[in-house]
Amino acid sequence: MPYLPVLVLGLLALVNLFVAAFLLWLSCKICRVRRAGSSAAPPPPVAIRYRRALAVVLGLWVCGLVALAALWLIVPRQLWQDVTFSAFILLLHIVILLAFVRLFVCPTLGRTVLVAVVFQVLAIAYVVGFVFAVSQTLTSGYIQSTGSMAETVWGYHKDVRCPTCGFDFPINCSAEVDPVDMGRPTPTFACVCPNCRQRIHFPSAPSSFTQFFPDSAMIDDPGVSGGDRFLVGRGLLGADRIVPRRFDLVAHEYPYAKQSMLYLKRLAGLPGETIAISGGELYVLRPDKGLVYEEVEAHQEVKDPQEARTLAHENDPEALARFEKGEFEILRKSPEQILAMRHIVYDNDHRHDKQPPRWTGEDGWNAAGDHRFQIAAGPGERVAWLRYRHLLPDNGGKPALIADLTGYNTYQGGMHRDPLLDKNWVGDLILECEATIDNPQGELTLELSRGVDRFRARWDLASGVCTLVRVHKDGEKELESKPTAMNRKGAYRLRFANVDQRLCVWVNDERPFGEGVAYTAAKQLGPDANNDLEPAGIAARGAGVEVSKLKLFHDVYYTAGQIPNEPDVPGIDFADPSTWDDLRKPPVRTFYVQPNHYFVLGDNSAESSDSRSWGSLPHRLLLGRAFFVYYPLKRVGPLH
Repeated sequence: MPYLPVLVLGLLALVNLFVAAFLLWLSCKICRVRRAGSSAAPPPPVAIRYRRALAVVLGLWVCGLVALAALWLIVPRQLWQDVTFSAFILLLHIVILLAFVRLFVCPTLGRTVLVAVVFQVLAIAYVVGFVFAVSQTLTSGYIQSTGSMAETVWGYHKDVRCPTCGFDFPINCSAEVDPVDMGRPTPTFACVCPNCRQRIHFPSAPSSFTQFFPDSAMIDDPGVSGGDRFLVGRGLLGADRIVPRRFDLVAHEYPYAKQSMLYLKRLAGLPGETIAISGGELYVLRPDKGLVYEEVEAHQEVKDPQEARTLAHENDPEALARFEKGEFEILRKSPEQILAMRHIVYDNDHRHDKQPPRWTGEDGWNAAGDHRFQIAAGPGERVAWLRYRHLLPDNGGKPALIADLTGYNTYQGGMHRDPLLDKNWVGDLILECEATIDNPQGELTLELSRGVDRFRARWDLASGVCTLVRVHKDGEKELESKPTAMNRKGAYRLRFANVDQRLCVWVNDERPFGEGVAYTAAKQLGPDANNDLEPAGIAARGAGVEVSKLKLFHDVYYTAGQIPNEPDVPGIDFADPSTWDDLRKPPVRTFYVQPNHYFVLGDNSAESSDSRSWGSLPHRLLLGRAFFVYYPLKRVGPLH
């Protein structure tokens, strides 16, 4: 049950509400608060009944949440890390508590203060005991310090706003707070906007940097923001009770540390499987088809990473031979995980004024302002295309392939002398837009290219039926059709994803094709100059449509190289098709997962230490599934 931890948290919140009401009622009883009214008769000993205490506590919670939400909209983000602001929040809590107790519980100010003090003492005692009990039996909170899971989970980072396109993105600054490699803090002083590729530096940047990059824009250092704080299942919700599933986020102890070190990774391989990494994708040879190694079966525990890698039989010739024969099957993420793990390629709402537009349309498409495109309904069978080209400032105006850039990794500082930019071609893309339809007629199509294929989600606006189509040089093939709600006038939030050899479609919050429609990869691998230099497009035929909020994302790319932040295939010019031949035969790495072990990977594959370098993880070191971010407030939500 993937939502069991969230249901348990909801139940605990409800229990805490009733307990808090009981503590308020008990505080009144201890303080002998008396009901307001006539003094002719002896007053009853308690001022409120339990039902009123429950209503007061509920109102107190609602008022506190509204106050926090208002502060979140007003107060700058960096102040939330300040100690003085934390003291202000505490004072605000006390004022709201006193106001509620005075208005709805106690007739006098003196009794109000007394009840509030007793209530707080009882509440603190309860919270300490409650947190201890929950942390031992259900869930514990942890903080992410490193960037190995970005951008699913953030470690210590700086929140940067690009001064030229206004795009907001985080960059890693773990070495500035929690240095590991150099033993001392190393300030982060520069980065690159992942949206428009503007170089950005802070006042602390050395003079040599500004001399070498005179076009770099300087902004104030945004300061350090703490890592995400998340909840992990323990005890009844721990790994011993709830068996982890593939692609779960799991917290675990590092196997070979001299002292306890908690890591957060994504579970990719299960016991007895052989995992392969190639072209950014994950593949599996399951145990019933897999390879068995006698010395591994007898060797349940390992003493060091080198022994673990030996038992993993990395790139075993038989495993590689089976991969070449096509016996491995691709591993596919869920639609929720696709959205959690994606990285921005381009957000058209944040354009660089001095760069050529990346979205351009054929006759019929008209720009409506800086961020919207319109086409009028018309007769005929002509299809008018609005296409994306990946035009980067350093490519002399030539379109390029989309590569595995992650804004989080573009930081410079300490040992990270250069920003981690385009290293590997990524063919798995996600297109997102809002389509406004005035008259439901004609067709609307979203297209994503990969290699020799173009994949389309085509809507018949009169009926709302969506058809998935695969277009090859020999023609097109319909994969599947489903009805959708796009047969009425209105605005629709659309997503179309081609990830892990599966097509997924979203219409607003609905997924008409469920988990998606899988397909078999083309025999010819790698990019195709006729398709991948126009990787995304939107088309209209006889339809009047306005398209806005255009965003293009790429999927996570799992690197296969021995050194994670080096390209799998070196020597590629992503704007020059004559250099692409080696991309058609990407390297392969295979790993055997020994019994009672798991193969875990970081979402930020280019900067992650994981099972690729230190082997499979023993089950005994698994704590449980990480399922919820509870702080900072802007990041609160379930983890996928």
